[in-house]
Amino acid sequence: MDETRTADLKRKAHAAGIQPERASRAPAPQTPGDPLAPLFRPQVEQFGISLAPRGNALVGRASNDVADARVVVYRLGSAGLVTSHRIEVKRDLLFYERSLPYLSISTLSSDSLALCPIAQPRHVLPAGNVAVFGGVERTETRRWLRAGSRQNATSVMLLPAWFDQLDPRHRTAVRALIEEPGGACDDDFAALIDRIMRGISPLFGGKLAPPDAVNRSVARAALAAVAWREERDRAERAAGTHEQAALARSAMQQVEQRMAEPVTLDGLARSLLVSRSRLCAAFKRETGESLGAYVRRVKMERARNLLGVRQLAVAQVARAVGYARVPSFTVAFERETGLSPTAWRAQLLS
Repeated sequence: MDETRTADLKRKAHAAGIQPERASRAPAPQTPGDPLAPLFRPQVEQFGISLAPRGNALVGRASNDVADARVVVYRLGSAGLVTSHRIEVKRDLLFYERSLPYLSISTLSSDSLALCPIAQPRHVLPAGNVAVFGGVERTETRRWLRAGSRQNATSVMLLPAWFDQLDPRHRTAVRALIEEPGGACDDDFAALIDRIMRGISPLFGGKLAPPDAVNRSVARAALAAVAWREERDRAERAAGTHEQAALARSAMQQVEQRMAEPVTLDGLARSLLVSRSRLCAAFKRETGESLGAYVRRVKMERARNLLGVRQLAVAQVARAVGYARVPSFTVAFERETGLSPTAWRAQLLS
């Protein structure tokens, strides 16, 4: 299956009019006005990494009291990046990232997947989790990285200008991935994208790749993500479930984006312009879980992760998942886990 699909993606990349030679042959100078700098420079600086040119890539490493880290960055002209990093976090770190309107296609460790702005899948692998998501505005996010976590990932980040090189029909399909709720890719598509991405990363078994190889791989990864979305949508339409599935995905995205707020079912329904009864019925039919149970579950999953950060008081964890009062948070947490937040933390950190 993989060889056939890979060959098909290569043909589609050619048909889409993707021209690898359009990308710059070497990293462009880093200037204050560099449009790509927000996508990688703040991140590497937080780990004390200095990047230096090596061929057509920027590479760097650091070993200090914050982390053991290695990073490789490929620039796709001025329209995108491929970043690859292996990071073992040594102490809790409040980590911030800046983003632009872009499409991200990533293969990640479980710890890195937990930081992605998508509905977290039920089944998570130690490595090789593939996430596809986009953003339509400039944002800055802050997340805690736990000591001992492994933040391993290879990501393609494509700005809107990158899509200009595509055939119009493919351009529309790729842009749709930015505007729709992101998600975790699965099954054969995830395995394919993971293999494509690893092939251009010297940190995960691949090699430092020349520009044409990087751009071919980026095109194949983007088209694989489009094919994943199209196959998912075809299956949903054939089953007559596409509308409810899209509504469920939008609800999950809203919960993720409003994690620090007291999310209500009425509020979710208003934001999605549907009635509460319609939203709850569609979500239950699509996922097999009630929407209220889903909201509680994902908030408590985030709380469990944050309780592993020693610097955070229980009250701070409570606020981070939308509870203004610690007693209310404690009741919800005990109902979900059978332990108080304090007992959970003691067990986790012992």
